[in-house]
Amino acid sequence: MAYVLKDKGGSVLSTLANVDAAKTLGLDNTYSDDPGDKARRMYIAREADDAETLARYSEVLGAAIGQEKGYLAGSKHVPLGLRVLFTKAGMGLIESVNTWPRKVVDAKSCVLTPEFCVEVCKAAGGSAEDLFDILFNDEGRWNTSDEIRRLTEIFDFTSLARSHKVEMLAAGRRMGAGGKVLLIAKLREWKMFVDPDAQAYLVDMTADSAKSVRNEAVQSMMTLPEDQILPIAKEKLEGGTATVRAAMVDLLAGLRSDAGFSLLRDHLKSEKTARIKAAIESALTVDEATQSDDDAEGDDTSYLALDGSRVDIPPLQPLSKEPDFKFGAEDQKKLEQIIAKENEDIDRRNEARKGKFKYVEPKLKPSMAGQIIKLLNGTPENWVGKDHSRLWQFLNFTARDKWTMDALSRMSQDRALRFATASSRDFYSAFHLQEWGAMQAVIVRYVNSEGADYRNLEALNSEANDIVSGPWNARKTRKAEPGDLLRAEIGRDWGNYDVMDLNSDALWPLLAESFDIFDEAFGLRPAGEPAPQKSRAIQFLRLLPKTPQRYYGPLLEVATGTTKTGRAEARAMLEGAPGLEDRAIALLDDTRQDVRAGAAEWLADLGVKDAVKPLKARLKKEKSDLAKAAILTALSRLGVDLSDYVGPKALLSEAEKLLKKAKFDKLDWLVNDHLPALKFKGGQKVPADVIKAWLFLANKLKQPGGNKLFDIYLDQLTPDSARTLSTWIFDAWINFDTVRPGDDEANAHAEQYADQNWKAYQKWDKTYTREQAYRELYNGIKSQYLNSGAATKGILALSKHVDPAHAAASVRNYLKQHGSRTSQASSLLEVLAAKGDPLSLQIVISAATRLKQKGVQAHAGKLIEAVADARDWSMDELADRTIPTAALNDDGVLELPIGPDEKPYSARMDDEFKLVVLNPDGKQIKGLPAGDDDNTKASKKQLSASKKELKQVIALQGERLYEALCAERRWPVQDWMRDFRAHPLMGRLTERVIWLGEDKAGKIVTAFRPTAEGDYVNADDNEVDPLDFSAIRLAHGALLSDDDAKAWETHLADYEVKSLFTQFGRPLLSLDEQMGKATRIEDRKGWITDTFSFRGASSRLGYERGEALDGGYFNEYVKTFRSAGLCAVIEFSGNCLPEENVAAAQIHLEFAKLHGSNRRGRAIALSEVPPVLLSECWNDYRDMVAKGAFDPDWETKMPWM
Repeated sequence: MAYVLKDKGGSVLSTLANVDAAKTLGLDNTYSDDPGDKARRMYIAREADDAETLARYSEVLGAAIGQEKGYLAGSKHVPLGLRVLFTKAGMGLIESVNTWPRKVVDAKSCVLTPEFCVEVCKAAGGSAEDLFDILFNDEGRWNTSDEIRRLTEIFDFTSLARSHKVEMLAAGRRMGAGGKVLLIAKLREWKMFVDPDAQAYLVDMTADSAKSVRNEAVQSMMTLPEDQILPIAKEKLEGGTATVRAAMVDLLAGLRSDAGFSLLRDHLKSEKTARIKAAIESALTVDEATQSDDDAEGDDTSYLALDGSRVDIPPLQPLSKEPDFKFGAEDQKKLEQIIAKENEDIDRRNEARKGKFKYVEPKLKPSMAGQIIKLLNGTPENWVGKDHSRLWQFLNFTARDKWTMDALSRMSQDRALRFATASSRDFYSAFHLQEWGAMQAVIVRYVNSEGADYRNLEALNSEANDIVSGPWNARKTRKAEPGDLLRAEIGRDWGNYDVMDLNSDALWPLLAESFDIFDEAFGLRPAGEPAPQKSRAIQFLRLLPKTPQRYYGPLLEVATGTTKTGRAEARAMLEGAPGLEDRAIALLDDTRQDVRAGAAEWLADLGVKDAVKPLKARLKKEKSDLAKAAILTALSRLGVDLSDYVGPKALLSEAEKLLKKAKFDKLDWLVNDHLPALKFKGGQKVPADVIKAWLFLANKLKQPGGNKLFDIYLDQLTPDSARTLSTWIFDAWINFDTVRPGDDEANAHAEQYADQNWKAYQKWDKTYTREQAYRELYNGIKSQYLNSGAATKGILALSKHVDPAHAAASVRNYLKQHGSRTSQASSLLEVLAAKGDPLSLQIVISAATRLKQKGVQAHAGKLIEAVADARDWSMDELADRTIPTAALNDDGVLELPIGPDEKPYSARMDDEFKLVVLNPDGKQIKGLPAGDDDNTKASKKQLSASKKELKQVIALQGERLYEALCAERRWPVQDWMRDFRAHPLMGRLTERVIWLGEDKAGKIVTAFRPTAEGDYVNADDNEVDPLDFSAIRLAHGALLSDDDAKAWETHLADYEVKSLFTQFGRPLLSLDEQMGKATRIEDRKGWITDTFSFRGASSRLGYERGEALDGGYFNEYVKTFRSAGLCAVIEFSGNCLPEENVAAAQIHLEFAKLHGSNRRGRAIALSEVPPVLLSECWNDYRDMVAKGAFDPDWETKMPWM
């Protein structure tokens, strides 16, 4: 204190540097509730008025903290003490940490005026440059360094900025990208860019290394008068660096003035850099397109497409205002009944909380029913207000299915949507399609209805809602304006949905009338708030019937750019555009390797034969490994013979070049092992350097699914060598990724800490034993992974030739045992999808249908969709046509030649779908005879592989057939005969189920069963000819009369057919009109069992645990029916994670739509569910608690309710 207050005892600084004073002074964390620390923060920000005192205090703080901390304001250029002082001062500005954004003091309560802050900095040996650094430097972390920036809200810093312009701009040059962006925006707000020095700074920032800074600088320059911009742009185009010239092109393109485009045309003649020439050409194309749009008649009712046609925008059909419905006494009575029932439930819940929680849930007032009727009969906009929040909660959730949904359906479209708008204050659900409550459900159902139009929602949004923008710590709210519905959605930097799931017919007219929003997203004009995101804009642009010509240039930049996000979508939208091939060829000479690689890849996608010559020319001078690989791959795809490039000599020469710069620090675990001995096709040995170079390149490219280049490399080897290399890499990578600590290490750890943990837990649970503590510690160590293969997943590109059965079994086991390692699991699925053999694809198909890790499941779905699209098949057709045969021939025989004389041993499936071995006389034997000859070894290997494959196929196809039953899938007769009956494995499976034949009108003709003899019979053993049918589907009791179903039960019993699954005999659910409108089945609500029994029953029936909710808790079991586009969701009372065996109660069953990436959408009415699926899941719902019983007080007995 003596030093701080009186400048005495300066030696204290060295003392502080040698003791741990940080905690005492509150410097070891960000915010602290310690009264002393709080007082210090408040004093600095609100009371301290002597600069010298604060300067000395900053020295004390700097000495105490000793080193850089991540939460400090300012960059490393600022004295450490000042950074600590102003960080603490920023915390002292905050009046309330519980408001958002946090409320700060006003100018009267704060001593840190701009001028005083400069005094403090100078007194501490700093300058105004340090102050501006402290205020604006932003490292992009969520921390307290942001708080001091709030000073610019409390005080007007404009005068200080003008008087200390030099220091401010110097700070602006030394800070990081985030700080530069903030400072540029603030300079624009302060109108500083009329100053030549500030203007020069802005021009310099257009050449910054960070794209975000360059974009902000260009956007700010667009706000300057054109007569100031044009001379600067001309000068920089003529003498600036490539980065500056590129920025000037963006600037002039964004100005969209005749003079600006004239400058670009003139400069195009002398520009040498490929990417800048392409950008200028794109800008000029956009100009021509926009002029065509502007010159066209009826511009506001159409737009110019990429192919030169005009797309007419349909006129808006206003919302219906009929009927003019009023609610009356009957509805009020119904609401009163619901309120009374809810109050009974509240009493039960409060009773269950007694002794556990202090909270007592208030009961609903019976008068609420009358209030609701009055409000709903009044003006929708009167619904807003805190006084009505309890009413809104009741209607939106409690009474949602009991009354609200029906009530809103009786209103006119206009009135129902206005109530929904007034209640939700957001159209988030119109895009995310989530029906959390009744009001969101109204919006979702409207946008998915026939004749829906998002322009109607746009109008309602402008009338009733607010829009929020700005970063998390500086939120701004304003009244919504026209265009804000789309602006808000495209401005979100997150969105848990696939845009392609939206109703394009309802949405595209709004998109076509909102090109100003897309212009902002693509940088063609300064962005408003919230600023549209380019990646999101690209997603939405795909919904238009045709790509607008005005976005040719921006899409071309994305299509050939360095960022993968949006690249595929941009390329798809540009397909068929005039001049596209020439633009892509020109980009082969771009200065950026990513762009060159992208251009080569795209030229191959487009099949441009004229690109072969420029690709070869580029290859001769290409130095980038990434671009070289892409060019070779492109040449191969365009049909060029690459023998001159990939022969043994060429490969060795290339390998030697690669290895000169190669680093194997992430691959030392592999390359330091014994490399396998390999041979080229010509018989020459493969040098170790070639293998190492391939590994280095594969790891660098990070494409676990491989590419054409690696296919070519592997094809240079003998088949055995290719298989050896692939298997070595595949197995080594999985082994490296999954190694865990040994038993000795786990036992030692458990023994060391068991007593400590046991005693600690005894305070909470007296029954907890030392053995439990030991086992938990042991399991904790054994569950850890010592390595991660994620960083080296690229080497899997060389594993494409691994044996299918081995690969499939390994990946299936990995997904089961290590599926939580999502990056690695996704990489292995990419390998299987690239292999493309039937067995591998079936594993990916299975993962896309049912997998606990939803992100991996979604990734598998995209992989399979890509494979199906490449073959022009549907997902179901792909699954049908790639079913493995386990090497059985068309007659169902596995040929196994034995001995040098190839004795004809064989194997066939028995009635249990297992392979049995037959000797040459056709008699069953235990196994193949011993032998060291090649034939015997190969046959034994094949038999082992076929057994594994058969087991996997039978399990997977049984699940697929059951899903097809529930989805009521139909097969054209010829497809069914070819893909199923003629298949050696599926043919046998078809004999274990009953089928239905339909005529062309979809009417059931008869049911039949295929026999092992190749016949087709009905329940009375009369022959049936499947070729008489138009389509075939699986039979079910819900599709047949009771008599027919019983006849088939008798038939199956008489012939002792072991059915794959039950098709007849389970109870059937019939819906009346009222139940058909409901979304939930609740006839087992309140039936009690325990969580482990519930889990076991759910698992046996094919259901998976739902996603974990906040607090490590889950309350759903889910079964996905991808073919039907639905999932069955069974909600129960819940359990914690890790799971405990406690009481559990069944609640309800509902069915939800599946959107892209298996994302769950809204719950649908039961009448929309296929009858077979409905009955099967209803039986599952009941079977899960078949051993339980109903308890009227079930809610009071549930630990998680």
